[in-house]
Amino acid sequence: MKGAIFDLDGTLLDSMWLWDSLAYKYLLSIGINPPRDLDKQLEELTLREACVYMKEKFNIRYTPDKIKEDIESLLTDYYANKLQLKPYTLEILKEFKNRGIKMVIATSTDKHLVLMALNRHGIYDYFEFIQTVEDVGISKGNPKFFEITINKLGLNPEEIWVFEDALYPMISAKKCGLNIVAVKDESALKDLEKIKEVADIYIDNFSQLGVDKLWKSC
Repeated sequence: MKGAIFDLDGTLLDSMWLWDSLAYKYLLSIGINPPRDLDKQLEELTLREACVYMKEKFNIRYTPDKIKEDIESLLTDYYANKLQLKPYTLEILKEFKNRGIKMVIATSTDKHLVLMALNRHGIYDYFEFIQTVEDVGISKGNPKFFEITINKLGLNPEEIWVFEDALYPMISAKKCGLNIVAVKDESALKDLEKIKEVADIYIDNFSQLGVDKLWKSC
């Protein structure tokens, strides 16, 4: 193992509960009763794409930019002040750094929110770079997203482990020949059976990660 690609939300940061309720809260605040499957409809979309989708789907009178602005005001508060790291995240990052493993963030979340969370928890300097869906213009559901990350790292896919909580990025990463550690998150339990089929390793939290085994695997 020479490289690690970390998802942020639901993997390093305990934040998926916020994203899962965000669109609901916003739509309710403007008098719209959201459908039960709204989270599924928005699952692979960036925040900007979700705002465009909601405007068109629910005929919202505000522009996508205004919708995004209102939602971001809530997100900013949480990322800057409230969201916590998932258990044993700091310990695993320190161990990887001590072993000289190149670490990066690959996320669908806008970079300014990512930076707020990383800086608040003092872990920004652990990572070589941050790659967002918005930066590259490609969804994490597209293998090209991970191909870009691999090229930036300058490593072979078999030398890299991806740490993810959601199924669809795992499938994309696997198509690129990457190794997968699935990290448990409540938001992804609906896909648990498929996640365990796709992932090489499944853990409840980072305390269960056998770093020596990963270190020797490549």
